[in-house]
Amino acid sequence: MREIKLTALSALAAVVLLSSCSVVSYSNGFPAQTNPSMEQFRNGYGGYVVDVEPEQDYSSITAFTDKEVYALDFNKITVTVKNENAGKGFYFFSIPIVEYNDNGKWVRLNYSPKSYEIPEQWAFCGIENAPEKQFSTVMSIFRDMLEGSWKTGEYRAVVFAGKETVYAPFSISE
Repeated sequence: MREIKLTALSALAAVVLLSSCSVVSYSNGFPAQTNPSMEQFRNGYGGYVVDVEPEQDYSSITAFTDKEVYALDFNKITVTVKNENAGKGFYFFSIPIVEYNDNGKWVRLNYSPKSYEIPEQWAFCGIENAPEKQFSTVMSIFRDMLEGSWKTGEYRAVVFAGKETVYAPFSISE
């Protein structure tokens, strides 16, 4: 009985996630300075069962923010992750890492999200029966989830998509 409930709950979570390809909140205690585990991909990831062809290459995944420059008192930065390869679903890690350019060296900041709406941090973006659509998902970076304070300068969101890492650069100014 427990397995049936767990399977139903997992299927429901996948349907909700796939309906919008959107993850907007984050997890307690995420080690923001570390890369996520890639064990699923080394062993062949099969966490979602949907009728969408999964991306194999991942070289056509891009990431970008909704603006190039944000004011120092911003509330939220929106990061879009998009597969330019139409009809191919893709796996992504739903928590971006934030890095700051400190005199030419990218330094990972302690960006620590506080809550999570889905049980897994790896997610799949794709919509069944949409072979011509370029799939995309949106993540958010919230101002108040950085340990310490933001300062003016160059930043980037580090996004993990399958076995690839993509970057969404942005700046903060006064």
